[in-house]
Amino acid sequence: MKQVIIPLFLFLFGCLQPSFSQAQETSVKLGLKVSPNIAWMSPETKHYSYDGISGGATVGLVSDFYFAKNYAFSTGFNFSFLNGKASYGDSLLIDTTATYGQLNRKYKFIYLDIPYMIKLQTNTFGRFSFFGQIGFTTGFRISAKARDEIDPQTGASPFKENSNITSQTTLIRQSVIFGGGLEYHLDINTRIFFGVNYSNSLNNILTGHNTATDLNEKSQLNFIELNLGVLF
Repeated sequence: MKQVIIPLFLFLFGCLQPSFSQAQETSVKLGLKVSPNIAWMSPETKHYSYDGISGGATVGLVSDFYFAKNYAFSTGFNFSFLNGKASYGDSLLIDTTATYGQLNRKYKFIYLDIPYMIKLQTNTFGRFSFFGQIGFTTGFRISAKARDEIDPQTGASPFKENSNITSQTTLIRQSVIFGGGLEYHLDINTRIFFGVNYSNSLNNILTGHNTATDLNEKSQLNFIELNLGVLF
């Protein structure tokens, strides 16, 4: 009897072991990420011009919900610190006098971003797997400030000031986001990930009116981020 039961037990155990291992791997992954970014303004107002890139950072929570072995719905929430620059003709009050000149403005935004993406992942190669993701992000403006420097036409010295421009910006920034990267599997549930995302704004984020030129301000805000994080 033992000669039958023992081999049968070993056979059944061998058949069930892969299923058991798969059951231990959770279908929901939660984690944290830190992402340095580079952002830039893309002005659409006449005579407004791009004025370079600015560095920022994103910190947040990542949530991956796997609905199949290599496919997940990826979301979470991020606090995104995004900066951009633009240059245009405008006037500032200097000692109660309206002074016209070329204004160089650095925008400083803080958004609460909620991404919703589809994540496609490869099988593991050793301890590594690769992924791509695409979707949308809805960002809610928390803060909007500006650092202005105007070069007066009169030849006077450049003038600088800081201002709160919350009322001159939209509450929501909607964007399409896509990217990819790799995950290093520390064990069956813990992974370290590295990747790059590109976020392209779908809507105008400015609502201000330039009284000096009588133009409504319009611009998009785009960025690239390097993702570093861990999933559990």
